[in-house]
Amino acid sequence: MNDLTIVYWRDIPAQLIIGSGRKAIKFKLDEKYEKAIDRCAMKVGAKDSEAYLEDWHKKTVKRLNTSRFTIEEEAAKIETEYSDEKLKDLIKNNGWDTSH
Repeated sequence: MNDLTIVYWRDIPAQLIIGSGRKAIKFKLDEKYEKAIDRCAMKVGAKDSEAYLEDWHKKTVKRLNTSRFTIEEEAAKIETEYSDEKLKDLIKNNGWDTSH
């Protein structure tokens, strides 16, 4: 069992990681998440690398068996949860989730 970690820019997910170090399995979410992050970063003026980088963070969410199938399954869940509509709301709110 290994930790599942989600990498976010503000509250927009970008990547999943199971495990750590060289044996970690990384899975980049669909390109629309990267585009949403870039669009939002430009909107809020995070143009230089320092301003952009300071809003990246990781959150460990659960423990899972380490496999490519498992991480792809978890990515599908996140991509369902973060619909196009939710991404639009996140961009509108400068990358922050105000629904909770």
